Amino acid sequence: MIKNVVEHIGGVGIYGVISVCIFFAFFVGMLVWAVRLKKHYLNSMRELPLDGGEVVPQPKLPSQPTTDSRHE
Repeated sequence: MIKNVVEHIGGVGIYGVISVCIFFAFFVGMLVWAVRLKKHYLNSMRELPLDGGEVVPQPKLPSQPTTDSRHE
């Protein structure tokens, strides 16, 4: 029954071509995205599973000296 219904729909052959074109465009888009990734980002993502979830404190940068008015 479904075969009979599909045969009578006009232009049904174009749906296969459109789906292959969409798949190909998506595949090429993902390939371009993967090639354009930065090395720093890839290295940080590569180390992420081995991180262990520990937060490593970042050293504070020296800023302007603070003056404490309570100093005697």
